[in-house]
Amino acid sequence: MPRLASPIVKRSAVAAGIVLLAAGGLGELAALRAAGLNGTAPPDASAFQSLIATLTSNWEWLIGTGIGLAFVLVAGLMIFGSVDAPRYLFKIIGGVMLILIVIPAVLA
Repeated sequence: MPRLASPIVKRSAVAAGIVLLAAGGLGELAALRAAGLNGTAPPDASAFQSLIATLTSNWEWLIGTGIGLAFVLVAGLMIFGSVDAPRYLFKIIGGVMLILIVIPAVLA
């Protein structure tokens, strides 16, 4: 019967893989900096900046509309006496809280 690797060996392999991925990502960032990318927009980038601002506002509108429609749907389910409506409501609220509170807190 073949012997399985111990948990310590498995954890070490996973940690080594994570370190290699992080090193590869840092190498790509260093290459971008060497190519002259320093995080500031070029002098004539106002058209591109307005495009990004428009896309961002459209994205915010789309998210707000989607959440509003989901709440209207759940309200309709509650009005018509669905037993599962509170479960859907709490799932939507939990998802919104995850997106707006937890994920930014983890990334900060």
